[in-house]
Order: sequence, then structure tokens, then C-alpha cells
Amino acid sequence: MAGNGKRACGRLCLFLMVSVLTGCGAGGDPLSEGSFGEDLDSQTADKRRQPGGETRWVRTVRSAGGSDAPVAITHDRQDNVITVGNHLTPIDFGHGPLGTPSGTSVLVVSKYSPGGELLWIRLLEAPARAGVKPYVRAQALTADRQGNLFLTGQQSGGLDLGGGPLPAGAFLARLDPGGHPRWGRALPTSATELAVDTWGDITLSGVLSGQVDFGNGPVSGTGNPYLVQYGPEGRLRWVFVDSARGVPMDLAQDDTGDLYLAGGQFVPPSPLLTPFLTRISSEGKHRWTRRLDGASGLAMSVAAQGGQVVVSGYFTGSFVFRQERLSAPTSRGLVLAYERDGDERWGFLLGTTWGLVEMDQDAGMVVAGRYTGGEDFGLGLGALAGYPGATNLYMLRLQRPTGKLQWFHGYPSAATLPVDLSVSRHGEGALVGTFRAPVDLGTGPLTPGPGTNTFVLQLER
Repeated sequence: MAGNGKRACGRLCLFLMVSVLTGCGAGGDPLSEGSFGEDLDSQTADKRRQPGGETRWVRTVRSAGGSDAPVAITHDRQDNVITVGNHLTPIDFGHGPLGTPSGTSVLVVSKYSPGGELLWIRLLEAPARAGVKPYVRAQALTADRQGNLFLTGQQSGGLDLGGGPLPAGAFLARLDPGGHPRWGRALPTSATELAVDTWGDITLSGVLSGQVDFGNGPVSGTGNPYLVQYGPEGRLRWVFVDSARGVPMDLAQDDTGDLYLAGGQFVPPSPLLTPFLTRISSEGKHRWTRRLDGASGLAMSVAAQGGQVVVSGYFTGSFVFRQERLSAPTSRGLVLAYERDGDERWGFLLGTTWGLVEMDQDAGMVVAGRYTGGEDFGLGLGALAGYPGATNLYMLRLQRPTGKLQWFHGYPSAATLPVDLSVSRHGEGALVGTFRAPVDLGTGPLTPGPGTNTFVLQLER
């Protein structure tokens, strides 16, 4: 993500866990082109050839046994690209293997220059303990205005990030712009989403199951999303626990400090998840929730900028948006725009599944997801070349106020998965994901090794 925070427990892990709860598979036949709220007469297939979004550079990461699990990507204010992932040693960023002994579970943070030069790599490893297999796993990453990095994760115990060894369990850490740990603190429960605002306040989110104490007394949940905010000095500011059970997938923050949580909610009596978006004030007060009642699926990603909030994800079933009913008998991607007060602005059905979105500071946004080859993508693009399953990757740019398509790129592949998306202040999109089959991301075919391999893709604006 760009700027004010992110994600994502991997969104990859959560997606695998909740796909059965949404009733949406990874494939299926999408509907024919769908749109609502805007006139698409001018958005024809010629848009596929509009300039913009060309590939700037691609990098790959490969670890032992094809065990790559990228988690998050972000830009700092100098447009450097930072990634975090979970790997087994040895790990190869293209400059030879790193990490010993072989097969050790490590958290890896890496930083690339705007031009794709690998600036540094940091491996975080828990010490060996009697009777415990050591591990460190990342869950979320963001950068503040000074370039400091914040990340959350889980570890087996004994990890020292400054201030002494941490107990086993969840943690929050700060790294300086060079990737060196400055401090770490234990958390009472897992935090899968993370945001840092202009004033240095740190907001964490996750699922609350059982009773925990964030610092002002016990709170409890039975699978309820929570948000907790700490001030720059680490003092607890507030705790919010959603009244509905569900799964948070992404967290965004606007210019005023208000927060937007997206994911899936359980709406009795259905056992399936329903996509939702909730706004929480900078003081931890619930403002509104928008739910796609009648649909099952997930709002996987959310971005907020300039008084507008946009979510992207996927669904099956039907829901009403701008007084029009949208239906999908099988999995269909979507992108929906709301005003800050929750009013519906514009939206599109596009692709087949997944759905990531990020905004820049110049009235644009980038969307990434997966599509089924040979089926109508939407947005007037018609049928796209690709493999028959929902395994093909796309990235596109929309104009924020109207949703008008500015450019589109498709990357056919039999097994490629977007995991996290970031957009720099100047509108350059960066995507981290995995590939298990050949794919050409614009610099020539990538050939995977055994198992799962990581790619990092940086586009021009």
C-alpha cells in the first residue's frame, strides 16, 4: 500500500481460510460486462492499447522448497519499494543464497530503489529454544513519513528487536529507514492490519477471539474485528470492537485520520461471509457500515484519499448499489466508490476474483486482480486472452472522481496470484505476488522453480 498503512496477514493466508466461507471459488464463469453509476460508452476495447502503466522493472525471490509467502508491499516518500515476506532459508534475491541453516523460518524485509536496485535485505530470525521449532512470520507492514517501517507478526519466542527478548506470540516492531530494528513490543493478540498516520499514531486491527487486555482493562470477542490505536509514544488511545463477527481484510486511513476497515461479516442465519466496509473516526467511534446484503464474498482491499473511499473484492449472489441490482451466479470481481459520508458514487464489475486497490495523491487509483481468459472482463474491454481458469493477472488505472479507465494491462498465466499492491505518491503502482507457472510481466517470461516463487512488479504511472 502507499503512505498511511497496510496489511496483510497475509491476505494470501486469509483468502485460503475464508474462501469456503464466502461461497466464492477461485474460478468460475464471470458475467458479461457489468457497470453501474457511470456511462461506459466510450470505454471500449481500444483502452487496452492506451499508453500508461508500462513495466518499469520486475524482480524475483526464491526460497527453499518453493516456500515463498509474500505478505505486503509499500512505498516510502522517496518512492523506494519495501516488501516483507515469510520464507525458508536459503533465500535468493538474484544475488546468491542467504540464510543458514537451511530450512529456517525467517521474516524477510527488503528495500528497492525507484529504479529497482536492491538496496538492502534484513532477515529476522527467532533463536533456537529447547523443544520449540523457531519461527518468525510477518502479518502487516507500513512506512511513516520519515521512512521508518512498522510491521506486525508472530514469533516463537526470544526475538529481540531492541529492549530485550520478546515472549512467544504476536508483536509490533519499528525498523529505521535502513531496516535496522529500533524497538519491539509484545501484543496481546494477532494484528493482521496496520496503519500509521501523519501524527505518528499507530492503529492495529485483527480478529478478537476470547479476552485480552490492550492496556485499559479486558475486552472480549467471539471472532469480532477490532481496532486499537496507540499514540507515537506507545500510550493506548482507544479500542474499538465491532459488534458483528467477521474477518477484516484491509485497513486504510484518510487525510483526517479516520479509518476504513474492509472484509467480510457473518450475517445470521447465513454461514457465509458478506462483504462490508466500516468507517471508524480518529477517536475510535463507529460512523457507518456499508454491507453488500444478498452477496457472499469479501471486500479485500480499501483505499481512502481526497474525500473518497474505494473498495475492491469479489462476490457471488446479488446486491443493490446506486438503486441497481447486480448479480453474479459465479465469482465476479468488483470495485465500488463511496463518498466519505458513505454515499454511493460509482462502481464496476470487473475480472473474476481477488481485488486490490490503492490511490495516489493526484486523482488516480490502481486496481489489481485475476480474470478468466476468454471471458468478458468488463469496463468495455471484452474478452481477454488468457488461461481458462481465474489464474490470469491484471492491473489497471482508473480516474478517482469518475472511475474512467485510463489504462489496462493483462498478464496471462496458469498460476499467478497478486498478494499486495502499493501506489507511490506520484501514481506508480507496485505489486507483489506469487507465480507457479510461466508469466511475462513485461520484461520477458519468468520461469518458476519448484513450488511457489515471489515476484515484485513496478509500473510506470
